[in-house]
Amino acid sequence: MASDLESRVASLERRLEEVSGAGAGADDTGLIGGRKTGASDASMLKKVSTRLQDFEAQITAQLSNVQGDFDKKLSHVSRGASSMKPLDAAGPSAGLDTMAEDLDQLKYDVGELKDLLSNNKGEVNHIRRIVLACERDMEDFTAAMDAVNVDLDEMRARVDATHSIITSRQRVEATMTAEISTMRLDIGDIQEALKNHDSWMEDVSNTLQQMQEKEENLTEDIINLKNEMNTKLDTKVDNVAWKEANDDLDAAIKTVRDMVSSLRLDVDARRRK
Repeated sequence: MASDLESRVASLERRLEEVSGAGAGADDTGLIGGRKTGASDASMLKKVSTRLQDFEAQITAQLSNVQGDFDKKLSHVSRGASSMKPLDAAGPSAGLDTMAEDLDQLKYDVGELKDLLSNNKGEVNHIRRIVLACERDMEDFTAAMDAVNVDLDEMRARVDATHSIITSRQRVEATMTAEISTMRLDIGDIQEALKNHDSWMEDVSNTLQQMQEKEENLTEDIINLKNEMNTKLDTKVDNVAWKEANDDLDAAIKTVRDMVSSLRLDVDARRRK
């Protein structure tokens, strides 16, 4: 049993050395990659070393108890062998020897009870150490849960921000849709106005043609009137009548020109609109 315990302690020491070497390598890579990995490895190594120290203390106590029990048994056996008497021995000395052996056996039993009590105390202490380790683990777990809660709060904030962005985008899309529909209505109104303008331009063109025809007719009438006046003047020369006729013709021509110019100005103004 002692050899098994010693082999276990040796294997645990080798594992501790391997873990410490791995922790050193992790620290080197942590300097390159980041500081968080090194800190986590250091805390893990600290926990492992604490657990190994507790286990080593427990193993040492068990080995000392086993060694003490072995020494007590050896001393008891040696006492029993030294106090043995031959079978033909009789008298009060034989009774005293038997009483001494019983007393030694009683002392041995009391020692075993004390060892059991000390072992129980050691187990209680070990349980306390386990409880303390569990409390430390619970503290670490609580800290980890707090970090997880912080991460969850950040995720909730990000989700809320994303939801608000999506909502604002939907509002912008709705506004753009309304503006597009309004623009379509405006385009329809503009098309109707263009159609009305085209019809109005056709009417104006027809009116201009009619006015040009009237102007041509008036010009022909004026020419005819001039010819008639010339013939009349050739037959009879009257300066007063001639002047009056010329004034009337000039007034009529001016009136026609004013009408044509005003009509052209009106057409130009409508085209510009």
